Amino acid sequence: MTMITYRFAFVCSLICLSACSSQSPDYASLGLVDISGTVKVDGEPVPGAVVSFKDVSNGNESYGLTNSSGYYRLWFNSEKYGIMPGEKQIQFSTTRKILGLNSEEEGGGNEESEEGTVVENSDVEKFRDAYRKDSKIIVTVDEDSSTFDFDLASDGSTSQPL
Repeated sequence: MTMITYRFAFVCSLICLSACSSQSPDYASLGLVDISGTVKVDGEPVPGAVVSFKDVSNGNESYGLTNSSGYYRLWFNSEKYGIMPGEKQIQFSTTRKILGLNSEEEGGGNEESEEGTVVENSDVEKFRDAYRKDSKIIVTVDEDSSTFDFDLASDGSTSQPL
């Protein structure tokens, strides 16, 4: 065999391996829990906010984007709603950009909610540091969980969901 034939065979092998490894994950085996809720500050809905549930043991995150009513639903990844059970730190931001959720790279900074209302993210952060990376809000997600509503205080004093 010539060198070109070897290279051709090698390239074909790589293509075949990459096609085989791009299978969808087995979501059923992950035990994902569908989580939704609302985000308010001083009783008012916060549109265009990224809600992040960060696993305290391994740092994995699921995200949602609030609509004009403050409603969010968590995405496990860009294909599937849900979150794995466990203890989660909750973070909020109106300026955080997440690829595929609210970033320009994935078709614009807007998301259409389940109610059909398009929400734009703000360039001004509406949450205090106490609700962002330094958040002390911790929840436990289990198979019986479905809704987590948050009515945060503008002074940063809220420490748990409703």
